[in-house]
Amino acid sequence: MKKKDMKRLFKANPDFEAWLMQDPSRVAAIRANPAAASDLFKRWNDRKKGIIDFDNITQKTKRASEMLTNVQSIMEMMSDYSKKQSER
Repeated sequence: MKKKDMKRLFKANPDFEAWLMQDPSRVAAIRANPAAASDLFKRWNDRKKGIIDFDNITQKTKRASEMLTNVQSIMEMMSDYSKKQSER
């Protein structure tokens, strides 16, 4: 991998660059052999896919719960309205 390609990769994936900087042996491996960057990127990407983002799941669940509550409220209002109309 060329230096220009590596810069582009780091710019597109700042988390990857931070992950590399955590271990000096990774930095040394890339400096010694820039082609190793693609292998390390694959390893980082595979590792990242296995991580479960509980914060994101919690936010999505909360949002879905709020939407369902709103829909339920609307349905109850419609039901009350139809009951009032049938009583008349």
